[in-house]
Amino acid sequence: MTGRHDRGPRAGAVLRRVLLALAAVLLVGVVVLGVFFRRQTVSYLTHWKGPPEETRAWVPHRPPPPVHIAAAGDTGDSGRQLDATARSMAGVAREEPFDALVLLGDNVYPDGEVAQLDATVFQPFAPVLAGAELLAILGNHDVLRSDGSEMMQVLGQDGRYWSERIDDVLLVGLDSNALGEAQLRWLDRTLADSDATWKIVCLHHPPYSAGYQGSRVALRRTLVPILERHRVQLVLSGHDHDYQRSREMGGVTYVVSGAGSGTRRTGADAFTAVSFSWPHFLDLAVYPDRVVLRAVGADGTVGDETVLSP
Repeated sequence: MTGRHDRGPRAGAVLRRVLLALAAVLLVGVVVLGVFFRRQTVSYLTHWKGPPEETRAWVPHRPPPPVHIAAAGDTGDSGRQLDATARSMAGVAREEPFDALVLLGDNVYPDGEVAQLDATVFQPFAPVLAGAELLAILGNHDVLRSDGSEMMQVLGQDGRYWSERIDDVLLVGLDSNALGEAQLRWLDRTLADSDATWKIVCLHHPPYSAGYQGSRVALRRTLVPILERHRVQLVLSGHDHDYQRSREMGGVTYVVSGAGSGTRRTGADAFTAVSFSWPHFLDLAVYPDRVVLRAVGADGTVGDETVLSP
């Protein structure tokens, strides 16, 4: 009888040891996952924003703008999401044709294969490009296979960074993968020499972002003083797969638009005016006294609209 009574406590002790061992394995697993996937874990906890709470129907600008520009970032994944964004943009173009389409980098995922530009740019955006000039910059994925020079040539750009004057708008495209002293001096001269009312600078990596990738703080130290000195009103970036509009800082509004072919949840920071995660493109209606900026969804509705002053 004594032997039979002793089996219960021994079995309980064994069970406790097994449970402790499993708990230790689980704890180690959590630590390992935290080390290797820390960014994703932090993102899950801090980036809570999904689509906009309210949207409204897109309506034509009245009067029609002298300059009409479309912009989209991170369009490099061909497929249903990109096609929806391109169809929405084409729908706006039928009502009010665009003068230019600006692509904000990461034109081909995963590694910038130039042969894929037909699938990610020329085919989906063909209806828009029938009447609009194509302007594009390089993203970080576009330079994984090469330095991106061939891609820029195929996209019709003269170099890795450029400027284009459309009526009273100066558009400047930068290569933020390699924003060295030579490019910064060129930017300073280009902005200083322009008498355009509107100056819009485009670069892939955002100086201000509350999204998954976050701000490129180093860009603030080198780039922002030049932008403010030459009274740039608007900076467009991609990289984070969401929509973010900053409050005006030093006369400059910073917009992240990197949800052309996919999205990630986003967040907010002290500099944030509006942010949400939503497939979209930008619709810029430029007048002599204002720019009307809209984030237009893949469903053709407007998730954000603001008016900038010169």
